Amino acid sequence: MLPKIMYVDDEENLLSAFKRVVALERRFEVITCVDPLEALELLKAHPCEVICSDYRMPIMNGLSFLDEARKIVPDAVRILITAHHEFEVAVDAVKVGVYRLIPKPWKREVLIGSLNEGVASVSLKRENDRLNSLLEVKIEELEALNTNLDAKVKHRTEQVIASLITCLDYRDEETMAHSKRVSLMSRRIAYEMGIRGRELIDIEWGAMLHDVGKIGVPDAILLKPGRLTEEEWVIMRRHVSIGYQMICHIDFLSEAARVVRDHHERFTGKGYPNGKVGEEIYIGARIFAVADTFDAITSDRPYRKAQSDQAAKDEIERVSGSQLDPVCVAAFMRIPDDQWTAIRQEADIWAANFNDPNGSCLISTPTPILKVEGIAAHAARG
Repeated sequence: MLPKIMYVDDEENLLSAFKRVVALERRFEVITCVDPLEALELLKAHPCEVICSDYRMPIMNGLSFLDEARKIVPDAVRILITAHHEFEVAVDAVKVGVYRLIPKPWKREVLIGSLNEGVASVSLKRENDRLNSLLEVKIEELEALNTNLDAKVKHRTEQVIASLITCLDYRDEETMAHSKRVSLMSRRIAYEMGIRGRELIDIEWGAMLHDVGKIGVPDAILLKPGRLTEEEWVIMRRHVSIGYQMICHIDFLSEAARVVRDHHERFTGKGYPNGKVGEEIYIGARIFAVADTFDAITSDRPYRKAQSDQAAKDEIERVSGSQLDPVCVAAFMRIPDDQWTAIRQEADIWAANFNDPNGSCLISTPTPILKVEGIAAHAARG
């Protein structure tokens, strides 16, 4: 199908000359019209690639016609043919988006060249629009594919984490709900601090797996009901390096492993295994330390009942700057109390689903890990 060219002029002889010259090219279908209002109606039924108009016409001038034509055929190229070269005409032509001004009387090569360029411009735009539409469809398909892949990766990742935590839970039944609670608490504190994206996930996973290295601690020590000896403490503390080595070589857990590696370091350098100080400690581990302290104080222990959230907050403020990073503590303090309640409820639901063969969650059972000596001390089991 040949591209359509429309020319509107109130002089019949010029319409005939235009049609004759353009027809010789045999590349265009030409529509001519003496009445601009009639031309606008024709455009509704016969959209054109190029619309040409004389400037001076009695019913409406060429610029007004071309502006109205734009509303009917937005992607058409519009050309103004005029014998009047006043600056104001050129400025007004630009305002209504005229593609080109051709002086009247026109020269054949100028006219045909402008028409060819106009058709090429419309064709290019239409092809670009077609490709953009196709690209949008492909992007939507790719996004759907990526969403599906992300869901599969997430599911498989949860399965790996679940397997690791389940192995530990079979040996120490007071593990999984605590790990879930502190992972959610750590994520919430990190979010409050402006951490987003993959790092937020790494911190959550690292908090979930913080004690996975206890798989490598002998039962006689891990499950010992009484106080550990100094020799036993040496072995117990190895769970940090064991846990780190277990997951640091797994690509999607390599950053989460930094939480495991540093989760017993203390802000003033009195932790283990490396005695790191302040910002030497991975930020995720500093955040975890606040969440872990809060959960330890507000959870039931065999030797005492859980204390209130306010009591835990008071103690956390007391050790801010010594055991805990004050920046992380400040973020923790900004979080409303009802969010901690919601996190505990989520962990409980998760635990129930884990114990239900038909449940949707992969990990959890209620557990305390850290034994608090005084109100805010380290864990009795590492």
